[in-house]
Amino acid sequence: MNYCAIILAAGKGHRFLKTIPKQYTVLDNELIINHSLKIFSEINSIKKIILVVNKPDFNKFRTQIFKNKKIEIVQGGKERKNSVFHALNKIKNSNYKKIIIHDAARPFLKKELIDKIIKLSKKHEAIIPCISNTDTIVYKNKILDRKKVLSIQTPQCFSYKKIFLLHKEFINNKFSDESSLFFFKNLKVKIIKGDHDNIKITLKKDYNFDNQISYGIGYDIHRLEKNYKLYLGGIKIPHPMGTVGHSDGDPVIHALVDALLGSKKLGDIGTLFPNNQKFKNKKSTFFLKKIIKLFKEKKYVINNIDINIILQKPNLKNYKKIISDNLAKICNIASKKVSVKAKTTDRLGNIGKNKSIACEVITTVSNV
Repeated sequence: MNYCAIILAAGKGHRFLKTIPKQYTVLDNELIINHSLKIFSEINSIKKIILVVNKPDFNKFRTQIFKNKKIEIVQGGKERKNSVFHALNKIKNSNYKKIIIHDAARPFLKKELIDKIIKLSKKHEAIIPCISNTDTIVYKNKILDRKKVLSIQTPQCFSYKKIFLLHKEFINNKFSDESSLFFFKNLKVKIIKGDHDNIKITLKKDYNFDNQISYGIGYDIHRLEKNYKLYLGGIKIPHPMGTVGHSDGDPVIHALVDALLGSKKLGDIGTLFPNNQKFKNKKSTFFLKKIIKLFKEKKYVINNIDINIILQKPNLKNYKKIISDNLAKICNIASKKVSVKAKTTDRLGNIGKNKSIACEVITTVSNV
């Protein structure tokens, strides 16, 4: 059986932020709207995804929206029920017997819940996930049995024919979701256990957006030869041999740049600064400063930098703090957030034979 998923993302979400609709806010390095698009795109039985949007808002973020051949964009309506009806009407000439409707503001949806709903939909015309309440429930000064009070979630699955007819029948009525139509008509609904993690983000406090931490890892290695200068972390180190590279061959900064870019899925140093004439013999600090400027524009904060410099010679005992302080200054962070360690390979391999120097870096980055 083929399914069509309708993802609702046309709301303004004024209770969340007045400037950006919540579905276009970044969550775990990805727009909230993309979390739903990606998970539904991965399910083989879902052949089409109708993404219902407010096109002026959508167009502002179009380049950042996840793209897939299954996805079709539809203009939303004034209210949720209008948006759903627009999507249902869009596919009325298609052959989809089952429709799955989901709120884009629920980015923590798990594939297991969708699979469960699809399996049960073969025997039921309406399936909705619900969760129990842990708070005491009061209605008109009376305490209700919270075991009998459930909170409805999405995704919800329905017979296309049935939900389309209900929408047309109650086109002038107000309702909060599609399950309300079934309950109002006393139609049979299959209630299943939902997922407490599948929260709907309504207010900014629903998720700690201000402290999303992501991690990046970087690695670089350069050959050592005579008649070259040795730069490590932007510091010139006295040594009879230096690193060979298109720029100044600083493996520490090259690895650090890759780690920072990787933490926010921004590419890599070779993509941003290719080996062409424009960047030939550039100091590596130039590349790092460019990335720090980019981070400032995107309001990313570097929490920690952990560096391993892997070399046989020279001994960096007197330079580790100098390197740390220099990198901290360029990155505009406290020196205590930069750890610089030097390791040998016990004379093993090219590094142990003093033919090359390598560096590995791990960073943690958060949003402002």
